[in-house]
Amino acid sequence: MKCHLLRLTLIGVFVVLLAACGDDGSTQDESIPTAIPTPIVPETPTYVVQRGEVVRQIEFTARVAPVDEARLFFRNDGYVQTVAVARGDVVQAGDVLAELDVAALRRSLERARHDLQVAQEQLAEAGQTHQDDLTRARLALETAQARLDGAETRLADDLARARANLAIKRQHLAKAQAQGPAPKKTQAEADLEQARIELQQAQAAYDAIAWRNDVGASAQAAALQQATLKYEKAQAAYQLALQEIEAHPYDVAILQQEVATAQLEAQRLEQSEVDFDLQAAVALAQLELEILERGLDPKIQREAATAQFELDDLEAQLEEARIVAPIDGEVVSLAVAPGRAVEAFKPVIIVADPNGLEISAELTAEQMRELSEGQEVFLLPADYPGQALTGVIRQLPYPYGSGGGSETLENADTATRISLDFASLPAGVALETGDLMRVSAVLERKQDVLWLPPAAIRTFSGRQFVVVQDGDVQRRVDVVLGSQSEQRVEIVSGVQEGDVIIGQ
Repeated sequence: MKCHLLRLTLIGVFVVLLAACGDDGSTQDESIPTAIPTPIVPETPTYVVQRGEVVRQIEFTARVAPVDEARLFFRNDGYVQTVAVARGDVVQAGDVLAELDVAALRRSLERARHDLQVAQEQLAEAGQTHQDDLTRARLALETAQARLDGAETRLADDLARARANLAIKRQHLAKAQAQGPAPKKTQAEADLEQARIELQQAQAAYDAIAWRNDVGASAQAAALQQATLKYEKAQAAYQLALQEIEAHPYDVAILQQEVATAQLEAQRLEQSEVDFDLQAAVALAQLELEILERGLDPKIQREAATAQFELDDLEAQLEEARIVAPIDGEVVSLAVAPGRAVEAFKPVIIVADPNGLEISAELTAEQMRELSEGQEVFLLPADYPGQALTGVIRQLPYPYGSGGGSETLENADTATRISLDFASLPAGVALETGDLMRVSAVLERKQDVLWLPPAAIRTFSGRQFVVVQDGDVQRRVDVVLGSQSEQRVEIVSGVQEGDVIIGQ
């Protein structure tokens, strides 16, 4: 209530002040009302469903970069002692570009060389024989013994096989002698007589209906054919039995000869002995091993090996304290100076071949999943608006393409590489390392489809719909969307060409 009274009081004061300010004695001014501007009602946009092309594409920024580019680093932490190049210098493969402070490492290296020399002298004075000779002697003994064992095993195996073969041959002979072919002949004669009787019966049945026109399809005709085949088969079996009777004496004689041959082979192997030369070779190898086992102390050899390992390790560390150019090219980046501390595996120098250029871009994983090697792209140089160029994706980083798979993790190439024919650039266009450009890649192109601008599509609780103006009535219609770009969205179903859509 107090607030309401306060508002009324303020309004009254305001009216009095206006009357006092506007009172100049003229009745004409009092009759002119104060103009109030008419509020502007924003017009709701409308869109028409059209048929045409919808292109889905991806765009990103890239730069001109060398094709051959090496990002160089130290493999150990330390302080830089010398830097032999400056940005823009031309270098050749094998040139030393920078080196760490390795004074302490060099002193350790000289001490390791001295220790190795002493160990090698002690090893040379230790004896007349060498560990390798002992190893060779042991191998010679093992080889000779293996040959002797193999010969004895082969002789035993051959004798066992010969005895088994003799037993099998004797069984075959006994079986052939015990089982003559006469019973087969008797059985074959009986089968042949039975088949002849069945054939006569079938022939008589067939002759009884031979006057019929359909005799060929009758059961009697089929029975006659079966009886004929059975008779021919029985006749062949009888002839075979006769042949077996004639050949039986010869078969028995052959088996007797095979038994005699197998018995001779078994007797020969039973009387055989292992070659004497193999036994002598084992004895000589054993004697040579015993002589060499009197020699060198293994501890001395281990000390020499340890000294060699320490020297090799220090020399490797010395080599890793330098950055060496792996390719011919130009120093395009230098982030190192004498006296500065550096971290292992952090790139500090970039050497590139300026004669070969391409387009390089650092993309997100989502972008790279949409692209593929060999895909055509369009490029718009920032310094040359309106000049559209065409390139091809040469390489995508691992695992999206073939790039970086053979590199170490710390030196893996993460850039997307795009090939461009620099020799065929339009007149007046000159691209240099570092120039920026806008790249677009078409992911999907659909012709003759219905489309609307994105502003015409509404979404609520996962539902996608449009508001269709149908005369004086507006109605909501669910739509199914297809390919989408920044300017156009494909409408798969829900509306028709020419429908008027109320925007948001």
